Order: sequence, then structure tokens, then C-alpha cells
Amino acid sequence: MAQRVTIIGAGVVGLACAAQLQMRGHHVSVVDPRFPGEYCSFGNAGCFSRASFVPLGVPGMWKKVPGWLLDPNGPLSIPLAYAPRAAPWVWRLLRNSSLENVKRIADAMRPLMDASIDKWRPLAQWAGVPELVQQRGYAWAYESEAAFEGDAFGRQLRAERGVKLEVVRGAAIRELEPSLSSNVTHLVVMPQQGHCPNPLRLSQALAERLRAGGARFVPQEAVDFRSRDGRVTHVVNREGEVEADVVVIAAGAHSAKLTAKLGTRVPLESERGYHVMLHSPSVEPRMPIMSGEGKFFATAMEGGLRVAGTVELAGLAAQPNYDRAEALARSVRRLFPDLTYGKVDRWMGHRPSLPDSKPVIGRSPRMPNVFFAFGHGHVGLTGAAPTGEIVADLVDGREPYLDVRPFTAERF
Repeated sequence: MAQRVTIIGAGVVGLACAAQLQMRGHHVSVVDPRFPGEYCSFGNAGCFSRASFVPLGVPGMWKKVPGWLLDPNGPLSIPLAYAPRAAPWVWRLLRNSSLENVKRIADAMRPLMDASIDKWRPLAQWAGVPELVQQRGYAWAYESEAAFEGDAFGRQLRAERGVKLEVVRGAAIRELEPSLSSNVTHLVVMPQQGHCPNPLRLSQALAERLRAGGARFVPQEAVDFRSRDGRVTHVVNREGEVEADVVVIAAGAHSAKLTAKLGTRVPLESERGYHVMLHSPSVEPRMPIMSGEGKFFATAMEGGLRVAGTVELAGLAAQPNYDRAEALARSVRRLFPDLTYGKVDRWMGHRPSLPDSKPVIGRSPRMPNVFFAFGHGHVGLTGAAPTGEIVADLVDGREPYLDVRPFTAERF
């Protein structure tokens, strides 16, 4: 039976949910003050990372954190003023980094990540942009044996769960990617991974197809709900209300304040990420390349070479620290020493992250007609299409292709 479904959030996860629900005959409204795909979904590294089921916190990570924090250009930054607020989240992250917990998280995340390309291809075809789902693999580049061995645990965890990877050394690295520095000693290639050369265009294409199918986009901020008999009946925004039979909360880093209004509190943090877009680059790697030391990706995009990554815990309100972006522009030359480029665009976005590196996907424990789809952290683009299908199945009362119990909000 067709229902009126209101999705809060026009990022890639919300749009994927909206697309799946519209394809099944539901009447869709999308509430977001920003244009579709122009918030966090705009600035990612563009990877469909089927291998990204390894959580952020892994055994031994606590030993590295002090060094990262002392390095102003390191992969992790927490401004001193925000440290007291970030500390409980970081503590939970470290508590989830035991070997037992990491394996359990990886086992839960693997089917969500592994399905990414298979779920994205028909969705991109539906939106008229099949060329935006590419599968050329990606690679991790290391400049030392020590850095390579430092990531051995993650490689083992992936290999044990069926990820194909090949370690390339020496001159063979330049044969595979001639633009890489001679200082790169190890290249770990994962051929099953994919990427999107324009994440914004992908989101915009979904939105255009949704509009063509009758979806309503409400350019307002959702601030509250009206309910009756234990069910949400209206989504309240700054200038009015949207009536709904079903509500999906997919508002990224802003989701926690909405779930709290429905009685569910989750430890959602803005894991701020940065990128620089280098226009007219002299180097265009044929696949995304991750720096094993710097933990950033360099991806050839339709608009140039995007260098994206790092983690900053500073909340939703703090101004961007674009020194973090400038550091990415400097660091990428370690991988590509002959790189030249023209104009540079800088960006910061709010990844919605939870301390166990798993999103919240499932039915609200208090409101049976509300569903959650947020907290994907680094893997929002990867997990969007699978999440959209899962949410649509739950709305329709069908059994999803994976077990959603590890992703419920009740785990907190």
C-alpha cells in the first residue's frame, strides 16, 4: 500500500532511501534546508569501498593517538577547547577497539559494504548516470616498511573476509601507476573496489529523477515532530509541517537532535573531514590512491584531483580550520612529486560518526513508523545504496538482505 513517506535529509543516504521508496510506489517528501547532495555528501573521496568494514578504532590505536594529536597536520585533530566534549566519544571509540569487538564490527559491516556496487549500479541506471559507478579498484601507498607493517592487522582482517588484495613492490609500482613517487615502497591494490568521479552529480541525478517521479523537496530545517497514538503524524519545520505516514531520519550529523526528540539518544559525533580540489592537475591516477602514512585519498574526479581525508573532532559549530586542507595539498606531493595544478578549492564537511563505526539503521524503538538511517562516518557513499534498500524493505515489512540487529539504536 502506498504511504506518504517523509525523509529528513537530502544527502546521499536520504536520497537513496527516497529513490528506493519511490520505486516501490510510495509518495515521497524530502526535507532539508540545503540543496540535495551539497552538504557532507558533496566532499567525500568518491569511493565505493567494499573493503571498508574495518572500524576506525583497532587494537593498539591508543598508542598512536598522542602522536597524531601532537602533529598539527596529522590524521587526527581535536582542538583543546573541544577536547572535554570529545573525550567521552573517544573513550567509547577506544573501548570498541579490542580484538573481539573489532571482529564483531567487521562481521556486521561486511555485508553492508560488500553490496555497495551491486546496489549502486541499478540506482545510478535509474537516475540516468550509470557512468558514475566505476570499478577500477583502489590502492594504498606506503613510503616505508614500518608503515606497511603498521596496517597489517587491517589487511589480515580484510583478507580473512574475502577481500582480494595484491601487494606490489619496487619497480612494479611505477609500472602500475607511473606518477607515483619512487619513495613509495609498497602498494596494496584492491581490485574489487569502486569509485564515483562526481559524487555531487550522482546525488543531483537522484534528486532530479525523484522530482520527475513526483517527489516533493521541502527546503526547510526539520526541528520537531507532532505525534498521535504513539506514531509521528507530522514533521515540523521552521515554516510549517509535512504530514507523514512514515518518517525516515537520514539527517547525517544533525540526526541525533531529531532522534532525541523521539526519546532515542545516540552518541553521534561530527567527524569533520577536509578536501582540496586541485583543478587542471598534471597527474590523474587511474584509480583512487590512499596514503598509508597520511590516511588521505587522492581521486581523479570530473573537476580535478580531489585530495580528501583526515579526522577533526570539533563539533558542528566551530569554523573550518582550512590549514587542515592546505596540509592535504602539501602532503599529496609526497605521493605525486611531479604534480602541478591550477586553481584550488577547499572544503570541510561533517561526517556523522558513531564510536563503534557502525551506522544506525532500523526502526525507532519508540515510534514504530519512524526509521533511522544515519551515522555512516567515512562510508556514507559506500553504504547509501544498500541502506536505501534496507530502509525500503523495513517500511514495506519485508526482511532485508542482511541482519539489521547490529545497527539498531538500542545498542547504545
